[in-house]
Amino acid sequence: MISELQLFIESQLSGNSFHPTAFFFLILGGFLASLLPCVYPLYPITAGILNSRIGKTKWLHPFVYYLGLATMYLLFGVIAAFTGGVFNQILRYPETNLILAYILFVLGMSSAELIYLPIFSQRSAGSHNSSYSGSFLLGMGAGLLSSPCVGPVVVSILLQIVTSQGNGIEFLTVLSTSLKMLAFGLGVGLPFLAIGVFGLSLPKSGKWMKYVQWLLALLIFYFSYTYLTKAGQIWGLSDAKIFQAFLLWIALLTFAYFAHSNSEQLLPVRMKSALAVASLCLTTVLLAVVLLQNGSSVSKGVLPESSEIEVSGNLNWHRSEAEVYSLAKKENKPVFIDFYADWCTNCKEFQKLTLADEELNQVLEKEAVLWKVYDTDPIFEIFSDDPRYAELKIGLPFFLVLDSQAGLIFKTNDYLDTKGMIEAIRRHNQ
Repeated sequence: MISELQLFIESQLSGNSFHPTAFFFLILGGFLASLLPCVYPLYPITAGILNSRIGKTKWLHPFVYYLGLATMYLLFGVIAAFTGGVFNQILRYPETNLILAYILFVLGMSSAELIYLPIFSQRSAGSHNSSYSGSFLLGMGAGLLSSPCVGPVVVSILLQIVTSQGNGIEFLTVLSTSLKMLAFGLGVGLPFLAIGVFGLSLPKSGKWMKYVQWLLALLIFYFSYTYLTKAGQIWGLSDAKIFQAFLLWIALLTFAYFAHSNSEQLLPVRMKSALAVASLCLTTVLLAVVLLQNGSSVSKGVLPESSEIEVSGNLNWHRSEAEVYSLAKKENKPVFIDFYADWCTNCKEFQKLTLADEELNQVLEKEAVLWKVYDTDPIFEIFSDDPRYAELKIGLPFFLVLDSQAGLIFKTNDYLDTKGMIEAIRRHNQ
């Protein structure tokens, strides 16, 4: 679904013009993106927020929340114009994923009523003192939390800015693309607006409703774990170690809760203290594991560009530019370049895919010369400064198929577009 959405969005982003039809289709694209599974945990969270914020009319707080969410996407476009897409890269850092994992974990606990957060507390329901500025800021927070879920689609929009602005910032391009980003955000926010206006809420009464409430909380916990997994993979931790870290977090939280000195305190109060203690312990453990992992892998670390070959299964990834083009000319094969970074989760996923996808694996092994370029290699900056490869200013992953004279055959930032990669390689060899 991601690939189809990305192609759909790209088709609406050509040029700096902004037609009403493009506005409609971008809203539609945003709405479809909001149906991606990793956005689901935000829906019960939104219900909890809006149920506790009552205004003069039923729809006013949901509408302000909706505008806040859309505004966050507008800001993505503006920030990208002035940073060259650095903000999008930040969303891929392990620290960012760890923070998102923690936020979702806390929100899951709030949904299960293990802790009380003021913005979710039903005790304030019926109050007319909730500020609209607070609803707006909370909506912006929802936009930020949803952005990693629709990241591949957002990249297509941000890329329009970087590609069009060249060496300077063109006002019309920034304005046009920012409005397109706003339209996309308005689409993403439609389910959130519907939840607020039509009164969808977390079940609060009845034994069976409590089970439903816990199921929603478990769903949020699951997506918290997925973000923790992304952070751990970037740090080089195995799936087993990541799962152990998550279990340790739960165990520490449970122990800290029952070991609390004042057992007569209300559950939410005790749980807040336990959460603080458990989180501090887990952070210490994670830092120690990461440092030990990095220390033990110094000798194995990233191969310098001068090293000739990096082996991954049955695939030999060359690291020398001269060797790559020499071999491509000699064997009359195209060059397949994988731009890689340790912080890039999807880069690691593609590495697994090259071994798991049999057709892709065979094509890469027998019909192309493979070149892996790390973001720390000097040649990476040369590619990044080439206007033909503006995608590198947005972030990774990024893939190229070149001929033996460095002529462009194919490029994509979608690591799942294996069909396009295979067709490009075979087209060259025909």
